[in-house]
Amino acid sequence: MDIAGSVILLKKFKLAVIGDIHGDSVRLSRALNSLLLDDSLHLIFVGDYVNRGLNTKAVLDLLLSAINKYPDRITLLRGNHDEALLNFLDDGNVANFAAHNGISTIRSYLETVDSNAIEKFRSSFPSEHFDLLRNTQVVYEDSDFLISHCGFDPHDINSRTPDSMYRRGHPGLFHYSGPWPKSLTVCGHYVQEQGVPYISPNLICIDTGCGTINQAPLTVVILPERKLIQY
Repeated sequence: MDIAGSVILLKKFKLAVIGDIHGDSVRLSRALNSLLLDDSLHLIFVGDYVNRGLNTKAVLDLLLSAINKYPDRITLLRGNHDEALLNFLDDGNVANFAAHNGISTIRSYLETVDSNAIEKFRSSFPSEHFDLLRNTQVVYEDSDFLISHCGFDPHDINSRTPDSMYRRGHPGLFHYSGPWPKSLTVCGHYVQEQGVPYISPNLICIDTGCGTINQAPLTVVILPERKLIQY
Protein backbone atom coordinates (compact mmCIF):
# COMPACT_ATOMS: atom_id res chain seq x y z
CA MET A 1 0.00 0.00 0.00
CA ASP A 2 1.36 3.42 -0.90
CA ILE A 3 0.75 6.70 0.87
CA ALA A 4 -2.32 7.38 -1.27
CA GLY A 5 -4.03 4.33 0.20
CA SER A 6 -3.96 2.27 -2.96
CA VAL A 7 -3.53 -1.49 -2.90
CA ILE A 8 -1.38 -3.49 -5.29
CA LEU A 9 -1.40 -7.29 -5.33
CA LEU A 10 0.94 -9.78 -6.88
CA LYS A 11 -0.71 -11.48 -9.85
CA LYS A 12 -0.93 -14.87 -8.17
CA PHE A 13 -4.64 -14.29 -7.48
CA LYS A 14 -7.72 -13.88 -9.57
CA LEU A 15 -9.91 -11.07 -8.24
CA ALA A 16 -13.44 -11.42 -6.93
CA VAL A 17 -14.84 -7.88 -6.75
CA ILE A 18 -17.89 -7.62 -4.51
CA GLY A 19 -20.49 -4.88 -4.81
CA ASP A 20 -22.22 -2.66 -2.25
CA ILE A 21 -23.67 -4.63 0.70
CA HIS A 22 -25.59 -2.02 2.74
CA GLY A 23 -26.36 -4.13 5.77
CA ASP A 24 -27.49 -7.31 3.98
CA SER A 25 -25.71 -9.91 6.07
CA VAL A 26 -27.58 -12.85 4.54
CA ARG A 27 -26.29 -12.25 1.03
CA LEU A 28 -22.82 -11.39 2.31
CA SER A 29 -22.70 -14.67 4.23
CA ARG A 30 -23.64 -16.61 1.10
CA ALA A 31 -20.94 -14.84 -0.90
CA LEU A 32 -18.21 -15.39 1.68
CA ASN A 33 -19.09 -19.05 2.16
CA SER A 34 -18.82 -19.60 -1.59
CA LEU A 35 -15.93 -17.38 -2.65
CA LEU A 36 -13.53 -18.25 0.16
CA LEU A 37 -13.63 -21.91 -0.85
CA ASP A 38 -11.58 -20.99 -3.93
CA ASP A 39 -7.98 -20.42 -2.84
CA SER A 40 -7.18 -18.72 -6.15
CA LEU A 41 -9.42 -15.73 -5.39
CA HIS A 42 -8.56 -12.47 -3.68
CA LEU A 43 -11.72 -10.70 -2.54
CA ILE A 44 -11.99 -6.95 -3.08
CA PHE A 45 -15.03 -5.18 -1.64
CA VAL A 46 -15.96 -1.85 -3.23
CA GLY A 47 -17.34 -0.38 0.00
CA ASP A 48 -20.68 0.71 1.46
CA TYR A 49 -20.97 -2.07 4.00
CA VAL A 50 -23.26 -0.04 6.26
CA ASN A 51 -26.59 1.85 6.36
CA ARG A 52 -29.90 1.31 4.55
CA GLY A 53 -30.19 -2.44 5.21
CA LEU A 54 -31.17 -3.95 8.55
CA ASN A 55 -28.03 -5.82 9.64
CA THR A 56 -24.97 -3.59 9.51
CA LYS A 57 -23.65 -5.03 12.77
CA ALA A 58 -23.83 -8.58 11.40
CA VAL A 59 -22.16 -7.46 8.16
CA LEU A 60 -19.18 -6.02 10.03
CA ASP A 61 -19.01 -9.10 12.26
CA LEU A 62 -18.84 -11.31 9.15
CA LEU A 63 -16.17 -9.19 7.49
CA LEU A 64 -14.08 -9.06 10.65
CA SER A 65 -14.26 -12.82 11.08
CA ALA A 66 -13.32 -13.42 7.44
CA ILE A 67 -10.35 -11.05 7.58
CA ASN A 68 -9.08 -12.60 10.79
CA LYS A 69 -9.21 -16.02 9.14
CA TYR A 70 -7.98 -14.98 5.68
CA PRO A 71 -5.92 -11.80 6.20
CA ASP A 72 -4.07 -12.10 2.88
CA ARG A 73 -7.13 -12.74 0.75
CA ILE A 74 -9.44 -9.81 1.50
CA THR A 75 -9.20 -6.10 0.72
CA LEU A 76 -11.82 -3.64 1.93
CA LEU A 77 -12.22 -0.39 0.02
CA ARG A 78 -14.10 2.55 1.50
CA GLY A 79 -17.48 3.84 0.38
CA ASN A 80 -19.15 7.15 1.14
CA HIS A 81 -21.55 5.49 3.59
CA ASP A 82 -18.66 3.96 5.51
CA GLU A 83 -17.07 7.37 5.84
CA ALA A 84 -20.41 8.85 6.92
CA LEU A 85 -20.50 6.35 9.79
CA LEU A 86 -16.91 7.13 10.78
CA ASN A 87 -17.67 10.85 10.71
CA PHE A 88 -20.80 10.37 12.81
CA LEU A 89 -18.87 8.44 15.43
CA ASP A 90 -16.37 11.29 15.49
CA ASP A 91 -18.60 14.38 15.40
CA GLY A 92 -22.13 13.21 16.27
CA ASN A 93 -23.72 15.02 13.31
CA VAL A 94 -27.07 13.24 13.30
CA ALA A 95 -28.53 15.08 10.30
CA ASN A 96 -25.73 14.02 7.97
CA PHE A 97 -25.78 10.42 9.20
CA ALA A 98 -29.56 10.22 8.89
CA ALA A 99 -29.28 11.56 5.34
CA HIS A 100 -27.11 8.52 4.62
CA ASN A 101 -29.85 6.21 5.98
CA GLY A 102 -27.84 5.61 9.12
CA ILE A 103 -30.77 5.07 11.49
CA SER A 104 -30.99 1.44 10.40
CA THR A 105 -27.35 1.04 11.41
CA ILE A 106 -28.07 2.37 14.90
CA ARG A 107 -31.00 -0.03 15.23
CA SER A 108 -28.79 -2.99 14.32
CA TYR A 109 -26.59 -2.32 17.37
CA LEU A 110 -29.17 -1.45 20.03
CA GLU A 111 -31.91 -3.63 21.50
CA THR A 112 -34.09 -0.58 22.03
CA VAL A 113 -34.01 2.83 20.37
CA ASP A 114 -35.01 5.64 22.71
CA SER A 115 -34.11 9.28 23.30
CA ASN A 116 -30.62 8.27 24.38
CA ALA A 117 -30.00 5.95 21.44
CA ILE A 118 -27.57 8.19 19.59
CA GLU A 119 -25.19 8.62 22.51
CA LYS A 120 -25.54 4.96 23.46
CA PHE A 121 -24.61 3.98 19.93
CA ARG A 122 -21.61 6.29 19.72
CA SER A 123 -20.25 5.39 23.15
CA SER A 124 -20.70 1.63 22.77
CA PHE A 125 -19.73 1.16 19.12
CA PRO A 126 -17.30 -1.79 19.02
CA SER A 127 -13.68 -0.70 18.67
CA GLU A 128 -12.97 -3.63 16.35
CA HIS A 129 -15.70 -2.44 13.98
CA PHE A 130 -14.35 1.10 14.10
CA ASP A 131 -10.85 -0.13 13.30
CA LEU A 132 -12.16 -2.29 10.47
CA LEU A 133 -13.79 0.72 8.81
CA ARG A 134 -10.94 3.09 9.59
CA ASN A 135 -8.47 0.76 7.86
CA THR A 136 -10.43 0.54 4.61
CA GLN A 137 -8.48 1.55 1.52
CA VAL A 138 -9.04 4.26 -1.08
CA VAL A 139 -8.46 2.29 -4.28
CA TYR A 140 -7.09 -0.91 -5.78
CA GLU A 141 -5.25 -0.76 -9.06
CA ASP A 142 -2.82 -2.78 -11.11
CA SER A 143 -1.68 -2.71 -14.73
CA ASP A 144 -5.13 -3.79 -15.95
CA PHE A 145 -7.77 -2.75 -13.42
CA LEU A 146 -8.88 0.26 -11.39
CA ILE A 147 -11.31 -0.66 -8.61
CA SER A 148 -12.88 1.92 -6.32
CA HIS A 149 -16.24 2.80 -4.86
CA CYS A 150 -17.08 5.59 -7.31
CA GLY A 151 -14.81 4.77 -10.24
CA PHE A 152 -12.74 7.80 -11.23
CA ASP A 153 -13.17 11.49 -11.99
CA PRO A 154 -13.60 11.91 -15.77
CA HIS A 155 -12.16 15.43 -15.46
CA ASP A 156 -8.95 14.15 -13.84
CA ILE A 157 -8.40 10.49 -14.63
CA ASN A 158 -5.10 10.38 -12.72
CA SER A 159 -6.57 11.56 -9.41
CA ARG A 160 -6.68 8.96 -6.64
CA THR A 161 -7.88 11.23 -3.85
CA PRO A 162 -10.71 10.25 -1.50
CA ASP A 163 -12.90 12.83 -3.24
CA SER A 164 -12.31 11.15 -6.59
CA MET A 165 -12.44 7.55 -5.42
CA TYR A 166 -15.32 7.37 -2.91
CA ARG A 167 -16.66 10.68 -1.64
CA ARG A 168 -18.17 12.09 -4.82
CA GLY A 169 -20.09 10.24 -7.51
CA HIS A 170 -19.21 10.60 -11.18
CA PRO A 171 -22.35 9.75 -13.16
CA GLY A 172 -20.62 11.07 -16.27
CA LEU A 173 -18.64 7.82 -16.32
CA PHE A 174 -21.58 6.11 -17.98
CA HIS A 175 -21.28 8.45 -20.97
CA TYR A 176 -17.51 8.90 -20.90
CA SER A 177 -15.64 8.62 -24.20
CA GLY A 178 -12.17 9.88 -23.27
CA PRO A 179 -9.05 7.93 -22.33
CA TRP A 180 -9.46 5.38 -19.55
CA PRO A 181 -6.93 5.08 -16.71
CA LYS A 182 -6.88 1.27 -17.07
CA SER A 183 -8.40 -1.17 -19.52
CA LEU A 184 -11.23 -1.82 -17.03
CA THR A 185 -12.71 0.17 -14.15
CA VAL A 186 -14.96 -1.60 -11.63
CA CYS A 187 -17.09 0.40 -9.20
CA GLY A 188 -20.19 0.33 -7.05
CA HIS A 189 -22.13 3.34 -5.74
CA TYR A 190 -24.47 3.83 -8.71
CA VAL A 191 -27.49 1.62 -8.03
CA GLN A 192 -28.57 -0.43 -11.04
CA GLU A 193 -32.24 -0.63 -10.19
CA GLN A 194 -33.13 -3.73 -12.21
CA GLY A 195 -30.62 -5.86 -10.31
CA VAL A 196 -28.44 -6.18 -13.40
CA PRO A 197 -24.87 -4.80 -13.36
CA TYR A 198 -23.81 -2.19 -15.89
CA ILE A 199 -21.28 -3.66 -18.30
CA SER A 200 -19.32 -1.95 -21.07
CA PRO A 201 -15.86 -2.66 -22.49
CA ASN A 202 -14.19 -0.28 -20.01
CA LEU A 203 -16.62 -0.02 -17.08
CA ILE A 204 -18.49 -2.46 -14.86
CA CYS A 205 -20.77 -1.19 -12.08
CA ILE A 206 -21.73 -3.91 -9.60
CA ASP A 207 -24.04 -2.02 -7.24
CA THR A 208 -27.23 -3.93 -8.01
CA GLY A 209 -29.18 -2.64 -5.02
CA CYS A 210 -28.18 -5.13 -2.33
CA GLY A 211 -29.50 -3.80 0.99
CA THR A 212 -31.06 -0.83 -0.79
CA ILE A 213 -33.84 -2.47 -2.81
CA ASN A 214 -35.90 -5.30 -1.35
CA GLN A 215 -34.56 -8.71 -2.46
CA ALA A 216 -31.95 -7.13 -4.73
CA PRO A 217 -28.88 -9.31 -5.32
CA LEU A 218 -25.30 -8.91 -4.19
CA THR A 219 -23.19 -8.95 -7.35
CA VAL A 220 -19.63 -10.19 -7.78
CA VAL A 221 -17.41 -10.01 -10.86
CA ILE A 222 -14.46 -12.38 -11.25
CA LEU A 223 -11.43 -10.90 -13.01
CA PRO A 224 -9.84 -11.18 -15.46
CA GLU A 225 -12.55 -13.33 -17.08
CA ARG A 226 -15.38 -10.91 -16.16
CA LYS A 227 -17.57 -13.73 -14.89
CA LEU A 228 -20.61 -12.48 -12.98
CA ILE A 229 -22.07 -14.16 -9.88
CA GLN A 230 -25.09 -13.04 -7.87
CA TYR A 231 -26.10 -14.04 -4.35
